[in-house]
Amino acid sequence: MKKQDIINHYESFSLWLESLKKLEQNSWHQPVLEGKWPVAAVVAHLLFWDRYSLKERFPLFKEGTELGSFPDFQSVNDAAKEYAEKHDQIKIIDELLAVREQFLKMLGNMTEESLDILFMIGKHSLTIRDYFADFIEHDLHHKKQIMEATGVSN
Repeated sequence: MKKQDIINHYESFSLWLESLKKLEQNSWHQPVLEGKWPVAAVVAHLLFWDRYSLKERFPLFKEGTELGSFPDFQSVNDAAKEYAEKHDQIKIIDELLAVREQFLKMLGNMTEESLDILFMIGKHSLTIRDYFADFIEHDLHHKKQIMEATGVSN
């Protein structure tokens, strides 16, 4: 995946996120799967993991750095769900868009070569490019769920 592919993803995903501002409240609170989280919690989940990456990961990505494993997934996800229950749809989307804008600025300052900086998370070796690719896959997984639940397309 090239730098421009990553940028293209974040730009197009942000446009799609903007479209979620038009969702009716019943769709915003629609479970993505039977008995699962509502759309609101899924978007907050993306926000919480993006914030984590921005604050706790990206500043530390240096060649050879050894980082600890990710925090407990369930506690982060539970906090995101609780956040979604207490905050307005537009606020959550705007906060996620703001973090995504910071990703784009950061990417603008990176070279293709810097995306290949190698580091460790726990026992896993990966590059910044790999990290972005994993989170893009995560985005697309949740986008598909939201689209199926709400009918909102690209």
